[in-house]
Amino acid sequence: MGQTTRDHTMTLHTSPTVGRRAGFTLVEIMVVMVIIGLLAAILVPVLGSVLRRTNEAAVKVEIGSLESALADFKARFGTDPPDHLHLHESAAGWASDPESRSKVLAIWPRFRFDVPRDYLDGVSNNAGGEVHLSGAECLVFFLGGMPKRDVNGRFSMTGFSKNPLNPFAPITPGADESRDGPFFDFPSARLHEHERSPDAPDGYPDFRDSLNNQTAPYLYLSSANGRGYDPEGGFVFNHQFGNMANAMVFNRNSPYWQAAGGQEWNPKSFQIISPGIGPHENVVGIFQPYGLGGIYNPGNTELLSEQDGDNITNFSQGTRLKP
Repeated sequence: MGQTTRDHTMTLHTSPTVGRRAGFTLVEIMVVMVIIGLLAAILVPVLGSVLRRTNEAAVKVEIGSLESALADFKARFGTDPPDHLHLHESAAGWASDPESRSKVLAIWPRFRFDVPRDYLDGVSNNAGGEVHLSGAECLVFFLGGMPKRDVNGRFSMTGFSKNPLNPFAPITPGADESRDGPFFDFPSARLHEHERSPDAPDGYPDFRDSLNNQTAPYLYLSSANGRGYDPEGGFVFNHQFGNMANAMVFNRNSPYWQAAGGQEWNPKSFQIISPGIGPHENVVGIFQPYGLGGIYNPGNTELLSEQDGDNITNFSQGTRLKP
């Protein structure tokens, strides 16, 4: 009986192709949405905090640049700029204001007070023939010089005339003249007027920081080279605290102190204060961009108001008062 040799042929059998699903199930979509929500809840505050710190770091750098500009001004004129000054257009105005006279003479000893001047080019309203500069405006005026507006109303700063008798002389159109300053390059887009009355602009701007949607300027407060801070410098918007009935703006009108009964911060130089990112309104809706001031103790910031706490200053190492 012959042996039959069988050839075994391996046959590959392929399973029927399984059809693809059309999409996610409702449960899967809900799971994905929950995961995305959890990630957003974690990441959004983190990213917001990083963005806030980045923006505030830019303000810190700018405050340092303003300090350098003030040092250059002092090197040129031998004194820090004042934080409160009245500019008079007539000799009679200067004669009635010995405080402003002395501040001007400290910088320009040969200043001629008997020269008639038109600080506003006859355009803006300056009833009484004078311009009042607060600390915020003094920062721009002394570091930038005489203001000038273009046809679109944008400010530029032109420095001061080198004529020692009349440093406030405006720049001559088309002239290539050497002037003192500007000591700081103020971006035109952040130069604004904040007047006690919107109907009485004086043509002298102040300077907002670079934070988004900022509505209040840097505040400059001078110790008068160590002789003491002038509370008048803090009046940025109004010369009075006003009341809630007419929603007048509140101001912080004094420098920050290191301790009760102690010295101010930077007792021999100046304080530069950014109002920070906000909110600028207090708990009852009154606009207080700089807070109430008072005591700043780096070791205990819990008592600072929200409006004080977000201020960025040159005496807090360029960071907000309440981290």
